[in-house]
Amino acid sequence: MKIVVAGLTAGVALLASAPNAVAQPSMRYDLVIANGRVMDPESRTDRIAHVGIRDGRIAGISDGPLEGAKVIDAKGLVVAPGFIDLHSHAQYAFGYDQQAQDGVTTALELEEGVYPIAPFYAVRVGHARINYGASVGLQSIRVKIKTGIDEEGSLDAPFNSWGKILPRKAQWAEQTLSSAERAQEQQMVAKGIADGGLGIGVLSEYLPGAGRDELYLLMKEAARLHAPVFVHPRASERADTNNLLTPIQELVADAAATGAPVHICHIGSKALGAVSMVLDMLDGAQKHGVDITTEVYPYDASSTAIGSALFNDGWQERLGAKYSDIEWPPTGERLNAQSFAKYRKEKPGMAIINHRIPESTVVTAVAHPGVMVASDAIVYIDGKGHPRATGTFARVLGVYVRQKKALPLMDALAKMTLLPARRLEQLAPAMRRKGRVKVGADADLTLFDPATVIDRATYQQPTLTSAGIPYVIVGGVPVVERGQIVKTVFPGKGVKSGS
Repeated sequence: MKIVVAGLTAGVALLASAPNAVAQPSMRYDLVIANGRVMDPESRTDRIAHVGIRDGRIAGISDGPLEGAKVIDAKGLVVAPGFIDLHSHAQYAFGYDQQAQDGVTTALELEEGVYPIAPFYAVRVGHARINYGASVGLQSIRVKIKTGIDEEGSLDAPFNSWGKILPRKAQWAEQTLSSAERAQEQQMVAKGIADGGLGIGVLSEYLPGAGRDELYLLMKEAARLHAPVFVHPRASERADTNNLLTPIQELVADAAATGAPVHICHIGSKALGAVSMVLDMLDGAQKHGVDITTEVYPYDASSTAIGSALFNDGWQERLGAKYSDIEWPPTGERLNAQSFAKYRKEKPGMAIINHRIPESTVVTAVAHPGVMVASDAIVYIDGKGHPRATGTFARVLGVYVRQKKALPLMDALAKMTLLPARRLEQLAPAMRRKGRVKVGADADLTLFDPATVIDRATYQQPTLTSAGIPYVIVGGVPVVERGQIVKTVFPGKGVKSGS
């Protein structure tokens, strides 16, 4: 019998680097996952084994049976690292539960970010089902500098209030900062990182007043702080290959010149028909030492607030879209010039669905080596919104792995677990314990049936939870059992810089 096991904390650290260590067969675990197909993207392990969990960590992996206070029979199920979502705006109780049932054990708000950072973490301690974290949000900092408004939010409501801040967009989104305001901005960024922020979130397309010089100076500060920058790239002038390359080239150049780690958000909606050339550019940059990565969500439609700067004049050319591509979630109607103007004025904070991403773009990005999977999960309003907040990870596994065979299962799991963990490890060393199934790793695990896992959420019914994911475990505590949320447990912990 091959046993990998550890007892005390010191033993966990030691045996994490000694995979063939043998322990006492009589050791008892808090939880045992028996008979599962253990898949670890780091070691490329893929075998039937038993996993023993103690004190929130994986303490043993064995070919033979293990004894536990509680045992989950995982026969027929894959035992994978819990999915890590680098791009989730659904930072509230309902959003966490939707994502948990999609296999997510860590959901991070890194593209938009928040400010101030400390309250975001404080309000969630002891009240979150899954792990959470956020970057320092440039948008929130600009709102604070220009309007004095602090972000508000709790586990019962979204942390970011688009409806509240959009009417003042000219003050924080459209205007250039003075030299004094830029100095204040950099001080606030540094304070946010010191308070636990996981990098800097930059919504360039939503902040037309943030010039290339402002972004370049922020990149220099990020490099000094060893903080990754998560960027929603600028708008292109037109949605053709020539113009779609330009916003990406800015980020490659800034990353190369400053040494800042840069992560480009939702490459599918930003690259569109130019995705192959954009990915080739990023591959080339990486080969020449530039620290730049990207992600994709597996849907052919995007979503954003109708009142945002993304829909300023000229949006049809920039986005390669027309009015009829836009769906209004409360009614399901496709918009025209009149209804678009009406809703943009009356309900600027409502998120629309924009059906404009070629399916070929999605397949290319999902299958491309190194491209991570991230949901861009949005907040549902009266149960309406984009299904990516509910079904992203199961959709990759069910549609793109099993049905379309666009990529192997192990590669898909790496895109959901190991690669996101590695993106954050320098600033947040605690991520070295996530995204793996090995002794010493955090017991954040997702158990799914590879033959049946599938997303059920649709544009018409976006909150239908995923199928084929019967168990999700956070810190050794099941938060999903037999496909249902365990409502009495809140094992989620904050992931912070320096932790």
